[in-house]
Amino acid sequence: MRMKNVLLVVGCMFTAVSYSQDRPQRGPYNTLPNGVKDGVVIKEEVPVRQAVQPEFVREADLVWSKRVFSRIDSREKINHDIFLPYDNFDGDLASGSSYRPSSPNDIDDPTWNKDQRRWSLWTIMLRHLMLGDLTMYRVSSEFYPDVEDGFSFKYPIAHQGQNDYFEVKKYRNEINGVVTSGGIGPKLRIYRPVSEDTLDIVKTDQTLTAYLDSLRSDPDYEDLFGIEITKLQEWWDFASVNSPVRKDGITMYIPSNNIVAYNIKEDWFFDKERSLLDRRIIGIAPVARYTYEEPGEGELPTRGELLVYDQTGKPFLFSSTGNTFEEYEGRVEEREMFWIYFEELRNVIINYYVYNDRNDAQWMSMDDLFWKRKFNSTIYKVSDKFDREIQDYKYGVDALYEAERIKEDIRKWEHDLWHF
Repeated sequence: MRMKNVLLVVGCMFTAVSYSQDRPQRGPYNTLPNGVKDGVVIKEEVPVRQAVQPEFVREADLVWSKRVFSRIDSREKINHDIFLPYDNFDGDLASGSSYRPSSPNDIDDPTWNKDQRRWSLWTIMLRHLMLGDLTMYRVSSEFYPDVEDGFSFKYPIAHQGQNDYFEVKKYRNEINGVVTSGGIGPKLRIYRPVSEDTLDIVKTDQTLTAYLDSLRSDPDYEDLFGIEITKLQEWWDFASVNSPVRKDGITMYIPSNNIVAYNIKEDWFFDKERSLLDRRIIGIAPVARYTYEEPGEGELPTRGELLVYDQTGKPFLFSSTGNTFEEYEGRVEEREMFWIYFEELRNVIINYYVYNDRNDAQWMSMDDLFWKRKFNSTIYKVSDKFDREIQDYKYGVDALYEAERIKEDIRKWEHDLWHF
């Protein structure tokens, strides 16, 4: 009996070690191949940290609270540590991103150009969405896209395992539909010289080899046999039965310089047990730029297409007619891409560094930055009877004054609490 228990423990340990080796490391560590150490010491403390759990608050001790929505703007200097350094993806406007990971081992492929020592919050988010460590919540329902209430975490893109992005096509397409810009590839169309027409290839329930063998003696399908078999197999496997076989789609992953802000949802509350006015972030959403079209009379504004900005700051939009990206010169608007539950995100960002402009030996983690609130944000909405944003009733500079007034009212509430 004792031997069985020992074997069970050893087996569990072996499984855990094997699993940890299959997952890409966090950090990143300052170690390179061939034993190269980029620095005086190996920085290995932050990559293995675990997030500190927030203080437990009893319902009976929660005597006052306010739901507050704020925006962390990339243009403010104090917020640069969240948005920098920028990453980028190899590729071009004609063929899209060269980065196409097929397994967790490909997640840090060299075609995704990242800094060696530290990453922006967007780089961390994107990496761990693909690794299955984070759950993405849509900004709206698929059935009512005009009502964007994703901050309530009602519309998750569910995944069963950590490798679903690489193994489940439906899940990968749903994630890519949010974090990439582009379109599906054109249909595989061949010219038939005998019939003197064109034909769209449709996938059957046969294997590709069986399908080709059934057409090999027909001269009408000579064009089909001229396609490289490995590429044809890839297109065939990607298509669904009775659906057109399509060539490679043109997609561009969104690099970090496309993220202009982060919207955060937080609760400001007074804990009676600790006699403390505290703040706790509930959710966070990256904000990017989309195309804007003026709504018609009596219509709600709808979400446009996600724009991709190159390293010079020029916006590009996918054109389905040319199956390529073209420079966009129209109006743009900033919208939330998706929401992430912050407590889940903390378990990831705890293992990544944030730059310290005073001491390179004392870099803190990204989680420390949020925990210590080393950022600035502007309130754009608070809980009220109208459930409206500040910009719905205040405009321009008045909206900024209104945000500061709300902060001052909360500060006065806390001050008056201790006034006898």
